[in-house]
Amino acid sequence: MTNTLESDRSRVEADMPPRRQRLTWRARLILIIVAGALFASTLGYLIDDQVAEREHFDQTRTSLGITRHRTADVAHDLAVLRHDVGVLMGQVESATAAWTQDTTEAKAAQSALAVVRDDVSQQSSRIESLHTCLGGVQQALNALAIDNQATAISELNSVASSCSAASGG
Repeated sequence: MTNTLESDRSRVEADMPPRRQRLTWRARLILIIVAGALFASTLGYLIDDQVAEREHFDQTRTSLGITRHRTADVAHDLAVLRHDVGVLMGQVESATAAWTQDTTEAKAAQSALAVVRDDVSQQSSRIESLHTCLGGVQQALNALAIDNQATAISELNSVASSCSAASGG
């Protein structure tokens, strides 16, 4: 029967959860110290991480301020440049209009110059004819001075066309 009791007892013990052993005060103290050290190291890591993140945030905010300042400077420069380009475009339009007008006036002046050149050419031709005419008349007068009528008439006949051209006829 003892075997039976023992076998029943071993079955009951097998069905029962194992008994927990109680920790000694030293083991508890070690566990508390380990848990405290783990908590402190975790807290230290988190604090260090937060400090680093704060420094990174401050650097980013400073960079953002610098970027905003530079952006404002560039925007101002761009506005000045746009104004200058507008003024320059106005000057180009004025210069283009003046150039067109000057070109028209130059073409008119070239036409007038061509007319004047033709007139000068005609006047030069008339002056040449007049010189020829006067030379012939002078020769005729010289011939008349010595009473040589035939030579005088001959001289006048030779310059008649030149005298006619000089008078514009």
